[in-house]
Amino acid sequence: MRPPFTIRANGKILLSGEYLVMKGATALAVPLIAGQQLRVSEQEASRNFSWRAYDPDGLWFEAMLDPDTLGVLQTNQPEVAHRLTGLLLAARSLNNAFGSRLNGLAVETQLEFKRNWGFGSSSTLISLVARWAGVSAWDLHRLVSSGSGYDIACATAVSPVLYRLDGDTPQTTLVGFYPEFADHLYLAYLGKKQHSETEVAKFSQQDNLDFSREISLITEISHALAQTSSLMLFMELLDEHETIMESVLGRKSIKKLMFSDFQGSVKSLGAWGGDFVLAASEYGSDYVQQYFAAKNMNVVLHYNKTAPGVLRKEVFSV
Repeated sequence: MRPPFTIRANGKILLSGEYLVMKGATALAVPLIAGQQLRVSEQEASRNFSWRAYDPDGLWFEAMLDPDTLGVLQTNQPEVAHRLTGLLLAARSLNNAFGSRLNGLAVETQLEFKRNWGFGSSSTLISLVARWAGVSAWDLHRLVSSGSGYDIACATAVSPVLYRLDGDTPQTTLVGFYPEFADHLYLAYLGKKQHSETEVAKFSQQDNLDFSREISLITEISHALAQTSSLMLFMELLDEHETIMESVLGRKSIKKLMFSDFQGSVKSLGAWGGDFVLAASEYGSDYVQQYFAAKNMNVVLHYNKTAPGVLRKEVFSV
């Protein structure tokens, strides 16, 4: 692609299979309408390579890079710049030609959700850089991340997916997960971002433990969640999933820890302990909003039944 051009990738949530997807369990993941855009254009007065990143609150990161070495010449966030250069160097290692066309380019990225929401700011960027560089997003992911890659699958998926790893090979099946009871599903923000890479690394070190039974059960639950048209069964499956993962992780579920009196189900999404939870209840929106507001949790998003994920207008309205 020659500049100027704009490409985008979807954000993601993981409804089932967290942690055990690394061991071969099938997970149910949903691409979000909210995602990230990347625009590349040419600068008229500079041969350097500039990068500016925006989220709904405005400009949050900028850097000037040497187009040949990708060394950081100037930045407002050195740690972020270091991670960015690592990603770009990894892309260059997969396609040498990519590194020869950065002179005088200006890149702008636009997140369509808040950076601390855990909706895939890193995975969308990996997917976007891979497409720009003309390399495999899976190969680039493996060079810079220790995750399962379900978020990479979501970045370009046109519908929810059942995702599993066959060894190191990702297997993705598109599914029509648009439940009739979606009006009874909510995403509630816990108020803190979980570092999933750290959590995944800790769990992956447990190679001496046999989770074959749990992997089989979680796989069955993921398939059942994707197929059921019953809210009550959906909630039962969520509760069963949490009970299994309590045993696997040796930790209490988020509902037991924080929401034991909630009338419905509450399930962790992705790494336990941060970001969003999925809340399902047969009671109405007023009950759910008031319940979480009483706990000073005011970011509660409706899951929309007509779209693959969260409506972009709802994301921006918070």
